[in-house]
Amino acid sequence: MSFTYPTGWKVSPAEGQANAYAVTDAQGKERAVLRDKVTQLAYLSLGYGFDTGFRSPVPGIKGPAGQDVNLVVQGYPGQGIGAQAAVYGLMPTDSKESLDRSDIEIPAGGYFVSFRGHVPTLEGTSTPSMEQITAAAKTYAESAEFKETEKVITSLVLHPEKVTQVGCIGGGNRYEKLTGISCDEAKATFDRVNKTGSPVGARSIETSDFICFYASAGEKQSGQADVICRSKTTPDSLSFEMWPN
Repeated sequence: MSFTYPTGWKVSPAEGQANAYAVTDAQGKERAVLRDKVTQLAYLSLGYGFDTGFRSPVPGIKGPAGQDVNLVVQGYPGQGIGAQAAVYGLMPTDSKESLDRSDIEIPAGGYFVSFRGHVPTLEGTSTPSMEQITAAAKTYAESAEFKETEKVITSLVLHPEKVTQVGCIGGGNRYEKLTGISCDEAKATFDRVNKTGSPVGARSIETSDFICFYASAGEKQSGQADVICRSKTTPDSLSFEMWPN
């Protein structure tokens, strides 16, 4: 991936966050954070926002099915008085997720990418209305400051030829460590074994050609994949792992 930013701005690793890069302006103010190789959608920390109607195309990146991607601005009500903000980030045109979970899936890589930020918008001693929160976020979206941020985020370009196939995402799951099997085949195999296989012992399911081992709670906590599937005839050359996404 690549993007452009004005002279004097900086891009540096975001403190305490893996695969995250903070974009700061010449005054040191954080404008946005780019997250690369995100392995799963974020938990709902924002939950919902009020749509300002702002949309700006990001032509250099597409959704998993080739959908157009936009930079979107919403008003966030916050958790209390003075916590209201304008939040902005990438969203595929057909996304049903909240802005906080609208990360863009990179099919060949088996991970997500996000580029988002937020700024406080309202102060006061009483809780503002939805209309006030939305209006404040819309005003920020029209500001000279955000116009600079918009140019940076919308310049994001994905270079498919540089994406390394490490897995894929499908059906709410992430598939990794594919050995001798394609992403589509792994998804189809897990679906088939899960639906038609027979139990073997306490934590395995098998069909005539595959067996899938389901991790215990302790194994998951230690970092093991939820499910490991292997061919029954060539287990070392035909296998994959499945993680919930």
